[in-house]
Amino acid sequence: MLRRVLRGAWPSLPALAVAGAAVCAAGTVAVLLAPGVTPVSVLVAAVLTGPWLAALTAAADRIAADGEAGLCDWGRGLRALWRFGAAQTLVPAVPAAAFLAALALWQQSQSVWLLPSLAAGGACAVAGLLALPAALSLGAARPGLRGRLLWICAAHLVARRPTRFLAAPSLALLGLWASLRWTASLLLLVPPLVALVAAAATATALAHHAMATAGGEEPDRG
Repeated sequence: MLRRVLRGAWPSLPALAVAGAAVCAAGTVAVLLAPGVTPVSVLVAAVLTGPWLAALTAAADRIAADGEAGLCDWGRGLRALWRFGAAQTLVPAVPAAAFLAALALWQQSQSVWLLPSLAAGGACAVAGLLALPAALSLGAARPGLRGRLLWICAAHLVARRPTRFLAAPSLALLGLWASLRWTASLLLLVPPLVALVAAAATATALAHHAMATAGGEEPDRG
């Protein structure tokens, strides 16, 4: 599946380039509005980047399904999913903001009563970030799947194949490190690559789940 997605990246390059630039632009605006790593900055970044992430995810999913996505596909995804994207990115952002707020209080007071809040907020934020690509993909493909059921399905996919879904955040961290180490222009490549890897992971997980449910053999891992 990953090979198929990467083969479809070249004919879909205009859509991926515009989508990646839009995500980076939204992130830049978020940094300008709320600099630093604070609860407010996390929430602002989630709201501003969420719509563009959802549109990019929809384009990557189309590449995984059909082998190609154009600018029109990306535009339709943006119009249809901008509210959905902003809402879903808040799911991991809210516990992340709570974690940062509890961390700031703990650094001031060193109170042991804040440790459960730190642990819960951090765990929920990490779990939400891991499940976010699957939630965006499932929600983009199934408009009727929303709310708690959407995240239960996404968490189920991630729990069945956790290592597969670690590839996208690992690639994002690597791209961020490379952009800080060498040149910031590499950031433009990070969102499309991460979206393609996440789309391949979700599509493969769905295929394996469908085959397991039907009682058949697992599909080819390629």
